[in-house]
Amino acid sequence: MSNKTNSRKISSNQIKEFRQKGFVVLKRFFTKAVMEKISAHLDKLRDEEPMEGQEAKYYEESPITGEHILVRIENILGDHNTELTDLLLPPDAIECLTDLLGEPPVLFKEKINYKLPGCRADKLHQDQAAGWNAYGDFYISMGIAVDKNRKENAALSFMNSGNYERKLMSKEWEPLSKDDPPYTPKDEYVLLEADPGDVIFFDAFVPHGSPPNTSNKSRRNIFLTFNRESDGNKRIQYYKDKWSNYAPNQKKDARSNKSFRV
Repeated sequence: MSNKTNSRKISSNQIKEFRQKGFVVLKRFFTKAVMEKISAHLDKLRDEEPMEGQEAKYYEESPITGEHILVRIENILGDHNTELTDLLLPPDAIECLTDLLGEPPVLFKEKINYKLPGCRADKLHQDQAAGWNAYGDFYISMGIAVDKNRKENAALSFMNSGNYERKLMSKEWEPLSKDDPPYTPKDEYVLLEADPGDVIFFDAFVPHGSPPNTSNKSRRNIFLTFNRESDGNKRIQYYKDKWSNYAPNQKKDARSNKSFRV
């Protein structure tokens, strides 16, 4: 099977949509064959014990079932996962990001969200509120659907009106709302039901969130976040700071706090 993606260019109309709404969806960006490979890598990362300085795993206590569950793995790209890096960052993706950023992208951070059954809600928020101002003032994330995203397994909702400020609308580390979707006003938000291989590009200010996963189906998504090349490479410093303040943990040490983290 080929590792190539579908040939996907971002159009001028899609760039305009991104500028207006803060996000744009590209359907079937990755082929089924590529997504099967990516899914297998995610299963392997889930099951393996990471080596020091490589992947960072985060476990939490489910507010629904009380079980200790994996919620995210960070630092998944680089020399320790070269095949996965090549799969997730093909030339088409870099070209799309360059068109949206106006210059070449530099990887800032990355994570897999394992929205397993019982996983808590991700409250309505702006990604920039998670302390990112310390490293730069503008980021674009590339969200990749690995599993079907549906309403019943906590698909994401995004503000669809473009009616948001391109700056922080709350204090750092605070969500915009503690309510679960549907967010209000209802006509300003859209539920993004996605299929494996779909990609959403979104800026760090557009409000979005998801409810808890009360279904029996997982909803894994990958989020790769980039800054402009002219803003430098802050990834090493970001993870150094992140792990000193919010260290990875073991399943037996699952956190029960509900602090806002991205």
